[in-house]
Amino acid sequence: MLNEYTQFDASNDNRATFPRFTPEAMRHNLQITEVLNQFGRPRGLTPAQVALAWLLHKEDWIVPIPGTTKLAHLEENIRAADADIAAADWRKLENELSDIEITGDRYPADQQTQVGK
Repeated sequence: MLNEYTQFDASNDNRATFPRFTPEAMRHNLQITEVLNQFGRPRGLTPAQVALAWLLHKEDWIVPIPGTTKLAHLEENIRAADADIAAADWRKLENELSDIEITGDRYPADQQTQVGK
């Protein structure tokens, strides 16, 4: 799991240049992971599975494309499609997450201007 001490290899991982991956931002934004943990744990779901299941629940036309290099992660991701969670529970999760302000822009300033955010 990523945390504020994660070191990114500059030769093949550009996350070190993203504002959301600074130690300060990661320390703050881990609140989101903890909420996903609290939601998923009693349902037997990992935070990644909760995130994928939520996307699948949102709209029929949303197709998440998670990247992975490990078979175990692929299998974990696939099991997210089997999550059976009531709409009221999704609303509760969304409300809880909406109270967390995300720290750090998604992209570096020069790239952020290209996406209009």
